[in-house]
Amino acid sequence: MAAKFVVDTPVNEAWHRLTDDTNNISWIACGYPEDSPNKLVFKREGSGGMPEFISTLPADEIVWGAFKVVGVDDRGNLVSRRPKYIFVKYLPPAVPTMKRARAGGHKGAIKQIIDAHIDIEVESPSDLTEEAIIQKLRAAGGAHQPTSYEFSNYSS
Repeated sequence: MAAKFVVDTPVNEAWHRLTDDTNNISWIACGYPEDSPNKLVFKREGSGGMPEFISTLPADEIVWGAFKVVGVDDRGNLVSRRPKYIFVKYLPPAVPTMKRARAGGHKGAIKQIIDAHIDIEVESPSDLTEEAIIQKLRAAGGAHQPTSYEFSNYSS
């Protein structure tokens, strides 16, 4: 019988820090401890937005993470700013096939905690581009679209 998949409590706490507007956390990264492929643990977080998140992606580890993008709607006399959260499943080719396959079954449990606006699955850090994220955000949004997006250095 397969071991039950467990999401460690600090993962939930990290998600709450990310989505809490009173701090400057703009991304989180989670992964598997070496001794347990059936447990997701919190690994790291930062305040440098998507660029910093990308810079931390290892070449040989699966990362489940999320980062904040701010949708800015500037209509001249009124500026609206809304955070959007991007859920990332990072599966680099250097990870063995069985680990990659096992990770696929964990997404549902992880999404119970990390409930983002859009999901993206990538194999390379270069797959995470502002253009790709904007395209997915616009496709997921309604008729009223932000005029721009901020991926780091969020203005007030």
